[in-house]
Amino acid sequence: MYKILIVCIGNEILLGKTINTNLAYLGKMLFQSGYKISTSTTIPDNPEIIQSTLSSAWKKYDIIISMGGLGPTQDDLTRKSIAHSFGKSLEFKPKIWEKIKNQRKQNGQKVLKSLRSMAHVPGDFTTMENRIGTAPGLHYSQQKKEFFALPGVPDEMKYIFGNSIIPYLKQTLPGTPRLIKTIRTATIREIDLHEKLKRVKPAAESKIAFLPKPGLVDIRIESLKQTDLDRIVQNIQAEVGQYIYGFDHDTIQSACHEKLLKNNKTLALAESCTGGLIQNYFTDNPGSSEYFLGGVVSYSNFAKKKFLDVKQKTLEQHGAVSRETVHEMLEGTRSGFGSDIALAVSGIAGPAGGTKEKPVGLVYVGLWFEGKIDIRACNFSGTRLQIKQQSAVMALFMLFKSLK
Repeated sequence: MYKILIVCIGNEILLGKTINTNLAYLGKMLFQSGYKISTSTTIPDNPEIIQSTLSSAWKKYDIIISMGGLGPTQDDLTRKSIAHSFGKSLEFKPKIWEKIKNQRKQNGQKVLKSLRSMAHVPGDFTTMENRIGTAPGLHYSQQKKEFFALPGVPDEMKYIFGNSIIPYLKQTLPGTPRLIKTIRTATIREIDLHEKLKRVKPAAESKIAFLPKPGLVDIRIESLKQTDLDRIVQNIQAEVGQYIYGFDHDTIQSACHEKLLKNNKTLALAESCTGGLIQNYFTDNPGSSEYFLGGVVSYSNFAKKKFLDVKQKTLEQHGAVSRETVHEMLEGTRSGFGSDIALAVSGIAGPAGGTKEKPVGLVYVGLWFEGKIDIRACNFSGTRLQIKQQSAVMALFMLFKSLK
């Protein structure tokens, strides 16, 4: 396995003004091609730090990819720093300069003198074509070690990486592709899932990872052999199958979407604390108009009474966040829309509004289907958004489990 370092260069990243999506992209694409990033580092636009980082890394890593600082402005210092790091001098390349000028003219842009700096290349380096932007990528190879420098602009970085670096690596330093399977689960916490899967042991060169999100946990399995991967997946299904809603690219909303279409059932919703989030999840799916009739965001007691026929007496005796209120919300939704299925949610998302009897995170989630009502009292934790997301996941998973 090759040791790979990603060096992200830019003050704007360190200041939090730019989100480093480039690193996530490189990690994903390298992994899919049989490589794995060993580590990454983010450094400022400082010549001394760039030089010391690259000089030290060249001794330790097989492949180094830097991003950022190849432009023509005063803060783009990477090109000169790279040259110093490798003991090279910058050489002017007339062909690159002509290409830059022609590209600018074709786009109706002025040819600025400052752009000339991008035609300077460290000695013994080759350039990588950049059809998206102006700055070419840089490549240096020595004794089976590879260094690549890319622009920080995402589209330009992706173009050079996909069209130059990946093909070169596959031919020169072939990777070892790993098989990946993602099992998607809902309504079980990561710690509980981990506990239930203690008996599932990965094979040699296989790994099991848990990736939690509000209300959801993905289980990612990596393996070199298909037989090992299949065995691990089967063992996980045997232990926690009741929490699984899909695999790989499935989402909880797409899984419900497919089942509703398959069962030819219509759906309507009533949401209080989730504020329309569940309805948004459903309408994210193209074709949801086939089954989704509509919904009510009954955030206030007024809306619950006017649009869902929740009784004033129920609200006074039990409160808006109660099993009784959600029961009447389900009945009002079902009768109002004439749907085959109804979902209703009411709870306390916080951060304020909780009491000892009804703390923040208490949410009642209800399902009406085939004449039967299922209402569950849930106690979620986290931020306001996380509680809303967990509530939505619970409603979706209850629906998923009710359909064949």
